[in-house]
Amino acid sequence: MLESVTLDELDRKVLQVLQLDGRASFRRIGEVLDVSENTAARRYRNLRALGLRTVARPVPARLGRTEWIVRIQVTPDAATPVAEALAKRPETGYVSVGGAGTEIHCGIIAPATEENEAPLLPSLHRMNRVTAINAHCLLHVYDGDPPVWATKHNPLAPAQLAALAPPAPRTVEPDAELADLDEADHALIAALGEDARATYPQLAAITGLTSSTAKRRVDRLVAEGVVLICTEFPPSRLGYRLMSYLWLRVEPARLEEVGTALAAHTPISFAAAVTGPHNMVATAITRNTGGLYRYLADHVGTLPGVQYVETAPALRQIKRLTR
Repeated sequence: MLESVTLDELDRKVLQVLQLDGRASFRRIGEVLDVSENTAARRYRNLRALGLRTVARPVPARLGRTEWIVRIQVTPDAATPVAEALAKRPETGYVSVGGAGTEIHCGIIAPATEENEAPLLPSLHRMNRVTAINAHCLLHVYDGDPPVWATKHNPLAPAQLAALAPPAPRTVEPDAELADLDEADHALIAALGEDARATYPQLAAITGLTSSTAKRRVDRLVAEGVVLICTEFPPSRLGYRLMSYLWLRVEPARLEEVGTALAAHTPISFAAAVTGPHNMVATAITRNTGGLYRYLADHVGTLPGVQYVETAPALRQIKRLTR
């Protein structure tokens, strides 16, 4: 767990600009926040030292893949080694340990098949300390407004938001058309996955494209929803030390209503409709257990259509993926 730090108002505004436009130049950040380009760059470097990173996340539906959340039950002595092994797998996006150290939550991207089979990793089934595996396919991700968790806390002024380019859509339906990509596009996606703020000359050197072509292709990948540019900053640095998974059963006729409402709540960083006995999952980020209780009692519990909520705090995050 990282220690919390004190960020002043400008630090938080720089963080929010990057949450909304991860590739915004220092000049652009300075213009939006009415500070110099050098000041924007200096504040960015300070945030980087505290754990900020910006990466591109491929959108599975545009690449012919499906996204799953897998709940893995293990014996108490197996949680850490199994979670660490999963974190090394390229198909995992995030891995966390919860359930008093006996449950692993894992996000997996798998090729879509005609049968839409669950992506059960063969190696897991061969582990005698894994006692159960439940896979839930993501059907629809709900966007909040603002769309990113960190931007829900003391958001930018309306004029500052208006000065930023409209964010690319974060939600792509599972039946979206496959993106028409060539080898250079895949190389760009891989490079942006390491550092989404890489300059166009840097991307050109990696891919063999010219800088202007690299820029044109990156703009297209973002505009067409093939990748999401995501900026991550550890919530614990801001004093929010508890992340919890909320597994909900919702009346089917109210899925859209409840999902949209959840995504707008300040503690929620992610909300989606899924397959399985729970038809919705969300992640809530709160300062402590008291904050989680108040959120459940005052907000989740009052939503019409919510029939049942299972709460599963994450004890340790082994691998992180920004939403």
